[in-house]
Amino acid sequence: MRIAICDDEPLFRELLHEKILQDSFAHDYEAEVAEYDSGSGLLEARKKGYSADVYFLDVQMEQGTDDGIRTARQLRLLGERGLVIYVTSFIDYVQMGYEVRAFRYLLKSQLQEKLSEVLRAARQELSGQEFVFKAGGESIRIDRHRILYLESRLRQLRLVTEKDTHSFYANLEEVQKQLGEGFLRCHKSFLVNLDKVVRFSKEQIVLENGVAIPVSRSYMKNVRQRLLMEMK
Repeated sequence: MRIAICDDEPLFRELLHEKILQDSFAHDYEAEVAEYDSGSGLLEARKKGYSADVYFLDVQMEQGTDDGIRTARQLRLLGERGLVIYVTSFIDYVQMGYEVRAFRYLLKSQLQEKLSEVLRAARQELSGQEFVFKAGGESIRIDRHRILYLESRLRQLRLVTEKDTHSFYANLEEVQKQLGEGFLRCHKSFLVNLDKVVRFSKEQIVLENGVAIPVSRSYMKNVRQRLLMEMK
């Protein structure tokens, strides 16, 4: 689990970092933690390609009383889907995160008592968003929101995201069951992410990156019904 801590108090960043690593050891999960002392520093890293599963953001930093709110807003505008957990010293700020879909709030005074509970909830939430498969002898985790489509080629599947491609041995029908209702079978060899569809016709589905995926005659009726329903 990739975790970013953004707080302008060095001692608190160090304490939170340490507590996260202790929790990961106690509950047997991997935690990769990065620290940032300002929202601008975190946003600059995001623009250069950094992405985290969980963001611990201090609501009130030196740049302004709502710096954590502004930082989360910019992260969302940059396409970040990670969980936002606000850490604050003041209960008054707990109602400020609806716009950016804040996942949890954590009072700094309750770090010792509540952090493990918050991290457990984050792991449970993320486990439903990841697709895990084995390729080249290792397990690979992909945020299912990043997947554009999967293509079956003989006994291998080709998984395509916005930035990369992975090939692994699996059955397309079984993978479809794992990925759930957000993915649509449009051809015996193709499974597409409904969130990535921008337009469609009888012959093809066009994804947001411009790739055209064929629609076979046997799947045409179901494809039309699903996409018309999704695009209402």
